[in-house]
Formats: sequence, C-alpha cells, structure tokens
Amino acid sequence: MAWDKIYEKTMNSSYRGPAEQCDYTFSIGKPDQWGARQDAIKHMEAHIIELQKQGQIVLEYYLWEDRSPTFQTDYYCRVVASDTTGNALPWGLIIVAVLVIIALFVIYHTIKQVKQIFEYLGPAGATAMSFAVAGIVGITLIGMVYLIAKPKPSIESKPRKQEGI
Repeated sequence: MAWDKIYEKTMNSSYRGPAEQCDYTFSIGKPDQWGARQDAIKHMEAHIIELQKQGQIVLEYYLWEDRSPTFQTDYYCRVVASDTTGNALPWGLIIVAVLVIIALFVIYHTIKQVKQIFEYLGPAGATAMSFAVAGIVGITLIGMVYLIAKPKPSIESKPRKQEGI
C-alpha cells in the first residue's frame, strides 16, 4: 500500500480548545478509476458539511489515495474538528477506569475459583491428612521391599532331564 497525499487544508488556525480527530478509510470501486479522486473529495466535503451543521469548527483535513488495488481506489481521510459542546471526553481516565474494572472482574473470578477448589479441614483435618499420607507412603515402601527381597528361584534348583534312563 502506497498512500499518496492528494488533498490537504488547514483552517481556523486561531482556534484554541478541545478538538477531536477522526480517521477513516473508504474505497471507490470504479473499474477504470476515472473520476474516483473527485468522488472521494466530494465524500470528504460532505463529511465536513455535516460537521459544520452540527456546530463544530473544522480545523484541518487530509486525504490520501492508494491506487494499488486493480479495480478500486482506497482512500484514507483524517478530519480534525473542534468540540464546541465542551464535552470533550477524557479518554485517558475512561481507559484507566475500564482497565481497573476488568482487573477487579478477573481477580474476583480468580478468587472465586480458588474458593471452589480449596476445602478447609482445620487443624484436626490437617493431622489426619498427614497420617493418611504417611500410611500410604509406608505401605508402598513395604510392598517395594517385599518385591525386591523376594527369593528368586535359582537355575540349579530346577530338576534336570536325565538322558539315557
């Protein structure tokens, strides 16, 4: 993708205050690509007229073009406009608040799962559990010693076939 800037305009450079930037892409699918640039400029100007109807002051706008697709032309548009309503959203605070809520949600569900898995047995239960583990280990060791120390039949104790009798 090779974006070429085809349109740029800066207006109202004396404005100071909250502003919002809108970036978007769109495609114009004309097989011969004739007139696509004029259609894109008309599309962007319609967006700007709509912003002005809403009472916003357009500060700057840009239009980039990408002609690499065969049967269409892609456009990338950036419009910067004022927020005349005075309700500029503090996106930094909103993002931090959402992340804190997600973290609390994850921690809550993690702790809830731990409560479901763990069962408290108390001091007597812990002693009984340790005796049960010791008993299982002891029985396993006795069985292993028996299997290792079990007498094996020797080769010489087997009866031999006597030939010639």
